[in-house]
Amino acid sequence: MDLDQIRALLAVARRGSISRAARDLYRTQPAVSLKLRALEEELGQRLLERRPRGVSLTAAGAVFRRRADAIVAQIEALTSELADLSARRAGHVSLGASDTVCLYLLPAVLKRFVRKYPGIDLRLHTQISRHVIELIQSDRIDLGIVTLPARAEGIRWRKLYDDRFVVVVPPRHRLAGRRRLRPAELAHDPIIHLKPETLTRAWIDASLEPHGLVGRVRMEVSTIEVIKKLVEVGLGISLLPEMSIAEEVRAGRLAAARLRGVPLARPMGLVYREGKYFSLALEAFIEELVRQTRVITRARPYRPRR
Repeated sequence: MDLDQIRALLAVARRGSISRAARDLYRTQPAVSLKLRALEEELGQRLLERRPRGVSLTAAGAVFRRRADAIVAQIEALTSELADLSARRAGHVSLGASDTVCLYLLPAVLKRFVRKYPGIDLRLHTQISRHVIELIQSDRIDLGIVTLPARAEGIRWRKLYDDRFVVVVPPRHRLAGRRRLRPAELAHDPIIHLKPETLTRAWIDASLEPHGLVGRVRMEVSTIEVIKKLVEVGLGISLLPEMSIAEEVRAGRLAAARLRGVPLARPMGLVYREGKYFSLALEAFIEELVRQTRVITRARPYRPRR
């Protein structure tokens, strides 16, 4: 058997479909089917049970997958270690994150990293947290930054920072200049929100519902950038990630305040595949990411009272 056959079987086992596995492997479906058939013939065992709506592992296939995962992980570790020995400042890093993380956290991180390690190839995939985890499970990216907890098969995670949300108002609003607000003080202001189908909106609604603020929505839009513009011209107030409004607050275009008694902070973290080999390039990126995240998340656009 060869490594391509093993990878094909593992991809099919993860995806439950030969066609989806073929897309992950950048191969045609017939090519993947041939490799699987050759592998079964060599072993003298049926590894897959083919069904009208996909495929599943047989008992022999489950045993093979358990051993094959360890084999592939060891081969990848060996390959990466040898590459690091010959080119300590070369390599590649692929990362997945949401639009918000890509817009407000990563630019400063990536700028410093590229300046420090110009020989390392960086790839950035913008996806929602669920899709980032799927990319990691299919081994198409090295790391992800997602909302925690990240409970999925074969995934490990570590906390990176707290994504804190604040009340955002126009600069001449009656609440501008305040550093902390009570929920009751928002009762008469229309709120501009993200669309209701987003996970962020569901989380905010759940936090505001006990305070009777869910029904105060004036507009629902797709992006944080649009919300900021609408708040800036006085069409309402909003609740947004603290790091997303730093520039506007410093420039005097928006004002921000914490909301008393409402837990508007959600943990964000790094996720990666179980057994992942951390190359020197990947370790260097994580070090820079952790360092810059601390700087960015501590540089609040206002100084809250303690």
